[in-house]
Amino acid sequence: MEDEKNDHSEKENILILLGDYVAVRNFSNTDAGKLFHTICRYALGENIGDLEDKIQVAFSFFKVRLDENRKNWEKTRIERKKAGRLGGLAKQANANFAKQNEQTVANLPVNVSDSVSDSVGVNDINDCVGVNDIKKKASPSEEVITILEDLNKRTKSKKGFSPLAQCNQNLIKARMSEGFTVENFITVNEKKVKQWLHDPEMSKYLRPATLYGNKFDGYLNEVVCDLPATNSNSLNKNKFQSADERRITKNRNNFEKAFQEINNGS
Repeated sequence: MEDEKNDHSEKENILILLGDYVAVRNFSNTDAGKLFHTICRYALGENIGDLEDKIQVAFSFFKVRLDENRKNWEKTRIERKKAGRLGGLAKQANANFAKQNEQTVANLPVNVSDSVSDSVGVNDINDCVGVNDIKKKASPSEEVITILEDLNKRTKSKKGFSPLAQCNQNLIKARMSEGFTVENFITVNEKKVKQWLHDPEMSKYLRPATLYGNKFDGYLNEVVCDLPATNSNSLNKNKFQSADERRITKNRNNFEKAFQEINNGS
């Protein structure tokens, strides 16, 4: 710190006001010369040694101003160094950014059949990177493809549920993170398609949002009864009643009950 404080190579002047001269203008040339040498040696950081009383008193006024000027100069020099360092860092950052852009442009695939612009902007590069990231994120795993292909095949859906849909991927990944396997999904597909496919009211729920949601474990472990229906009110004798059939049967029973109560005068 002392060496840095005494390094005045960048400061080549000192400030002496005319008012300071007026205070010592009556000094003899000898005393004025001694005072002048003392001021200059102090400004250069040299040892001024012992001074005569007259010179010491006069120098004390100049010393206050010299110390204040030195303090301000040190502050200014530090700020200049900081500004220069920040400017250098910014310049280096800009150079690195430009170099990265050059490398990115060099690595971009070019299709000969495409019309290539003479200039490639930074925004164009960012757009390309963004599209690639999105495609990578939306790319489905083999498990997702297998599960949804099985569901689409069982429901005989022409368009089918897309493995690219992020919502479908999220549902399957959420259940698999809980420990369920691809075989568990296939089992749920098989059970619910068998139960709901020919049910006008329930067939609309043959979709990932319903099958692979919070009730997935219940669907997987529910007991399926394969016995034919024996209810004489069933609209289709060789299967269990659908939700529509149950509703129709219930409405018919309620109507017959109400009609009978009217006839009985109750």
